[in-house]
Amino acid sequence: MAVENDKSRLDDAARAGWLYFIAGHTQDEIARMLQVSRASAQRLVSLCLAERLITFRLEHPIAACMELASRLKERFNLVHCEVVPADPAAPQATAGIAERCANLLDATLRSETPVIVALGTGRAVRAAVERVTPIDRPNHQIVSLVGNISADGSASFYDTVG
Repeated sequence: MAVENDKSRLDDAARAGWLYFIAGHTQDEIARMLQVSRASAQRLVSLCLAERLITFRLEHPIAACMELASRLKERFNLVHCEVVPADPAAPQATAGIAERCANLLDATLRSETPVIVALGTGRAVRAAVERVTPIDRPNHQIVSLVGNISADGSASFYDTVG
């Protein structure tokens, strides 16, 4: 009898999952349709996911970027990692990378909590820094990841800290 109850529960979970993820119904609507409480409908939708009765696949270039970012984060023990897709019409362009990096840098620098930001060099980093809105944050430090900045503070055109 327990096996039959489990099968029935999985059948209900599959119905709830289909109604929620495919048909787009709310949990309240699912509860009415399946004649259960809203809490039970929520548990059935969760069970559907937990038992992998329903799976999703993102069909977009960003999916590959997110997967690569996840692998890089795990492999190199990174706190944050994002991979940005390239423009197929201009694969060498840095605009996408620069824009995303600028957003992250801007959010970091707007924080009141003191941070140390380390920057490297190159066209993409320089393009990102140029997109950041100027802000006065004396509690933050910006340091260079490259060792070719002169003692007097001079740097090449692409050394963004300079």
